[in-house]
Formats: sequence, C-alpha cells, structure tokens
Amino acid sequence: MANKRNTEIFFIVDGARLEAQACLLAPSLKEHLQPHQKAVAYVREDYRDEIGSLTQEVLAASNVEIRCIPGTDGGHAPWAAPYPHGNKILAAAAPRDCDISVFLDTDTVLAAPVDFEAELGDALIAACVSDYAASAGSDEDWAAYYAAFGMEPTEDRVQYNAGRQLVSFPYYNAGVILFHERTDDGVPTGIGRDWLGAALRFEQEVEREYSRSNIDQFTLPILGYLRGAPVKSLPQHMNFNVQSFGQGEGQSQSVVHYHRLGILWAHRRHGRRALDRLVEMRGSHAAEEFLETFGTIVRRKRMKHHLRAMQEEAAAFAAASEARAAATAKKAQRTDVAENTQQVA
Repeated sequence: MANKRNTEIFFIVDGARLEAQACLLAPSLKEHLQPHQKAVAYVREDYRDEIGSLTQEVLAASNVEIRCIPGTDGGHAPWAAPYPHGNKILAAAAPRDCDISVFLDTDTVLAAPVDFEAELGDALIAACVSDYAASAGSDEDWAAYYAAFGMEPTEDRVQYNAGRQLVSFPYYNAGVILFHERTDDGVPTGIGRDWLGAALRFEQEVEREYSRSNIDQFTLPILGYLRGAPVKSLPQHMNFNVQSFGQGEGQSQSVVHYHRLGILWAHRRHGRRALDRLVEMRGSHAAEEFLETFGTIVRRKRMKHHLRAMQEEAAAFAAASEARAAATAKKAQRTDVAENTQQVA
C-alpha cells in the first residue's frame, strides 16, 4: 500500500464553551485518527494560561498537541475590529509541517475514521456546500465581493443541502476545510497565508453591508478562484449538520457538526458516544467532572437521558458482577466441601 501523506487536523480552543466542546472532540479524534494523522489544538497566546486543567488533561490523553496562534497576545490585530471567527484563519496561516491540513470547528465530533487525503484528492481546497442560503448574501452582494478583488462574479453555482435547496454562488460551510499544505513535489502552497490575505482584503475593501461573522465563508470560494482552483464540494457526510438533519438514520455521518451542545445531546448515538468516550478515558466520574467544570454551558437538562442510561447500565453491570462473584464464591465453597468429604472418606 502506498504511503499515506502526513495530515494535521486542527481546531480552536478559546473560552469555556470551546473548551467544553474540545473535551468532546479530542477523544473522538483519538478514537478514529490513523497513524499518519495528527491532531492540534490552537489557542490564542493571551488565552494559553487560562486553559482549565480538565481541558489540558483531556487534550493530553487524546494525543492532541497545543499550539499558540502567532501574533495573538492581546488585541484584535490584524483585524480592523474584533473577529473571533478569524482565529481559524490565523491558525490556518500558521506554518505546519504536513502535506494536508484539515480544519474542524470545535463543535464537531469525528464519528468514523476518515481518509482526508482521498476526500481532498487532487483539489487544492475542499469543503461542504452550506446547508442554507440565509447567510450567503444576494447576487448583488456577491458581485460586490468579487469586485473587491478585481474579479467578475463566477458563473459557477452550487445547490444548498437543506431547506428549499436553493441554487447560489459557491458558498461553503467553513466548519470543515481540507487543503494541501504542499504539492507532491514538496512545494508549499501557501493556502492558509492566502486565505488570511483574502479575508483582510475583504474586510478593508468591501463597502456593501455584510455579516461580519461570515468573512471566512465569503472569502473561501473567492480564495479558490484567486488561486485558479475552485473549492471542491465534499459529500455531506464530511460535515453532517445534525441541527438541520436530526438523527440522519441511514445517512453516512463521518464528521458530525452539532453547533450547540443541546443539539448533540438530542442525538441518540452521537450524544451518548461523546460521553462514553470521556468515561473510557477518565473513568466513571468523568460525566460529573465535565458537568462540574463547565456548568450551564453543557446543558445538563438536555444530557439527563444519556446520564440516566449510563447510570442504569453501570448499576446493571455492578449487579451482574456481584452476582458472578457470588456464584464463583458459592462454586468454590461447594468444591471445598466436596474435597473435604473425599478426604474424610
């Protein structure tokens, strides 16, 4: 079998909410990543010392390396105004010694092993088409966005995955992004650097009103056209939105995007599996430890059906173990009596 190309999967940890999510994402990466795949958690330099002990322990136990995002020691530079979503772009622009980079939003979990190299293929960048048109902008908006880069609007169109499945200018969910860090000949592609440059130019040049939180998603397709390599559309299982599609019975789900913890707990399989991984990693107290650490962020009431099932299964296991121990002791006692009887005879 041909050697697999080194792949780094990275995500952001910044604040208690993302720490809670990271404590669910990291164990899923440990379960499913392959030997040529590595996980990295990027943190802002001004937050590195704030990361809680539970988060650090879970990341370490999951073999996730913690790295600082360069140039983030206070303030919102290089952005003109605070832009937390921009941390992913700054992290993408940071140097990595790998062939392929994969960015994951922290509110995702890996539900199965993924061959990211095969999913990316020969494309420079790949992502899933957005589910809805709500945040994508009108045709007039896109014309202004492309004009900011001296470009005519593309004639390409994509179809959204949910709702009325409208057709639009290419627009992708930035929660899962795959890109080549270097060519087959080892030449750096500079994709992360160029994405940052495009986002900064967008912020500086676009005068038409837009949703600031979506600069990352507005610039991703533009970046592809700037590089002469349009973004490849990934199959839906690579960014399966359980908020939109629910349980998804019978649908392939490799990277699960839940957006809000309450939505994850509503999912029978993925919600329970996320908690089970913590227990497997840290012991039976892990769920309570998670609750105590992150409080109301984790939506305890939404978790209760999973917690109750886990407690019932633990009690049943303990009872079964006790019954087996009692049966073993009784069998041993009968054996001793039989041996004593034989000796007397």
